[in-house]
Amino acid sequence: MSESQIDFNALGQAIDSTWGRSSTPKTSSYSVKSSLLGSDKLQVTYQTTVNFRNETELLRAKRRYVDESVTITNEMIKQVKSSYKELSDLSLKTKELSSSDSIEVVGQRMAIYRRKTILEIG
Repeated sequence: MSESQIDFNALGQAIDSTWGRSSTPKTSSYSVKSSLLGSDKLQVTYQTTVNFRNETELLRAKRRYVDESVTITNEMIKQVKSSYKELSDLSLKTKELSSSDSIEVVGQRMAIYRRKTILEIG
């Protein structure tokens, strides 16, 4: 699909997860946000706080969040596609270009786990 066939107004509404929107996850344990990168890419960012007592526990938590972040990111993408279809009567195709994760220690026993997924949209 060329960019002229994408309804950016509908796509913007589909990825809007600001406070009070139905697309906002009903949880305080993680956050998932989407944003457009130019006219042909979508970035989905999963983020959660990790509390740990020692390095071993931090590594175990990271392994757990790898699986969880992939699952939740995929669910979010499905929701965006469904919402976009409902709003525009068009199908949104995505192709994963990259996905990477990181863990950043921000305190003595706290870290932030993030996964960023970049998708080509069409």
